[in-house]
Amino acid sequence: MDRSFRRCNRPPLNIPKPGSPDHQNTSVITNPISVERAQNTAMDPGSQQADCLSSTSSDSEDSPTTVPQITMPFAQVQADGKQTVSPPSSEGSEDGVVGSPITETYGDSDCEAGSQTSTVEYEQESFETYQRKVSQLCHDIGYGEPSKIERMKGGGYNRVIGLTLQSGQEHDYVLRIPRWALNEAQMGEIKDQVAITLYLSRYDFLHVPVIAAFDTTVNNNLECQYVLQQRIDGTSIQDMFYTLPLSEKLQVARAVAEMLLQLESITLERPGRLVGTGELPARSDTAPASANEIKINGYRNNPMQDLPIMEKQPLLSLITSLLEIRKQKNLDWDTMVERCERLQAIAREMKALGLFQVTDNNCALWHWDLSAANIMIRRTSANDGSDLDQPSGPTTSFATNDSQGKWVVSGVLDWDDALSVPLVLARKPPSWLWLDEDNHDSNWVDDPDRDAKPERALTEDEKLIKGYFDEIMAEGSPSYFEDTYIRGPWLRALAEFAIYNFEDGIYWDKYDGFVKKWEEYYATRAFT
Repeated sequence: MDRSFRRCNRPPLNIPKPGSPDHQNTSVITNPISVERAQNTAMDPGSQQADCLSSTSSDSEDSPTTVPQITMPFAQVQADGKQTVSPPSSEGSEDGVVGSPITETYGDSDCEAGSQTSTVEYEQESFETYQRKVSQLCHDIGYGEPSKIERMKGGGYNRVIGLTLQSGQEHDYVLRIPRWALNEAQMGEIKDQVAITLYLSRYDFLHVPVIAAFDTTVNNNLECQYVLQQRIDGTSIQDMFYTLPLSEKLQVARAVAEMLLQLESITLERPGRLVGTGELPARSDTAPASANEIKINGYRNNPMQDLPIMEKQPLLSLITSLLEIRKQKNLDWDTMVERCERLQAIAREMKALGLFQVTDNNCALWHWDLSAANIMIRRTSANDGSDLDQPSGPTTSFATNDSQGKWVVSGVLDWDDALSVPLVLARKPPSWLWLDEDNHDSNWVDDPDRDAKPERALTEDEKLIKGYFDEIMAEGSPSYFEDTYIRGPWLRALAEFAIYNFEDGIYWDKYDGFVKKWEEYYATRAFT
């Protein structure tokens, strides 16, 4: 069972609902023309973009792109959740590889009932006794007695412990521990995750966690692997965003957009999965030096095996080649062979309709689970040295108090299994910025597809947030609308069958629905 399959079935999010008094007394001053423009770019049933994501195509003359509008394939189940781009569980964000380190979810510590529940559910040692081992580990690696040990929200595969340590200067840390010790074949996972975090530390705007210590062996007081890292200031968007007044939500939307534009500028030599070079030691009790380089392996086929390394090539070639690899591995399985060949034919049909572009050859760094749980934000103050210029943008003007500061991205978490992909595949819209998922249809929340139009109409505030975000992205990258809302949904839906474990996962079940939607759409476009 591959990583993407395990991450697809997630319980609903526990997200605070909006509706505070501040929300009704927002200090935003909007221009009617700006509001109208935001609505026209909002993915709302009946809107221009919603039409191109629905089951019926619409050729509006106001289309932001020159290519025909494309219907959204179907409400596909996302490989997320730590999914392939979806929300985390109610227990907190988690990674999804068996035994890999815990995701850095910095929420409130679990209540007593929650602690008892996870202790029983995972058949793990109780926190009351386990914290003594954690304390001894801190002594063993030279940090001394923790002044605070707290149980934090973990995931299905990992425990998370919050620590306050006095090594020279008091700092807050997070200890990430697999719920079950890794076997020898899996130990490289932690090295890769540490190496990726060290490599990404060169990009200041990402504010990745600082690694303080790690152990890929079980030769320690915990008898398990672990990673110790400094805790990032702030709170996750998931825990804070939906309670903010509109003016502050727009600040967060701008901060996320600017971070994403910088992230998209990180180009890589070929498609694949980022891994370490193997130069890190098996254990380090001190902060390791930055890793200067990473390698790009083939995409993950399952927890124990990668697909072959693929060189830089046109996206059409990449998709058909990966499908050919899957077909050749299953020549004695007639249904698999038939499905791979049909998907290859669909790729050629997409080529005939002009969905592929020359720029799709270039690969960018992709955080495949850039969810609300994995982006930390904090409010700056007027005297902390941060840039406090009021956000200005194409849709809205602001009247806020500088003395209150503004919201900025303070960190991006959970870079496990970071990928290199053609940019169009990474441009799934971050709909968690404008959709309050706690008020969504339960099916959408359980298995959200960020490419599908929502089940309900967007509110006026949600339209404004989405329009504001989209226009910032489009100003930074003219191809954003086409990649995100027009041709992108079809290409991303097709590429999932090639990149992820098609043979044994949710994509096998999604095949029929995808092919049916494509054939309906193609029949209306092939001869126009």
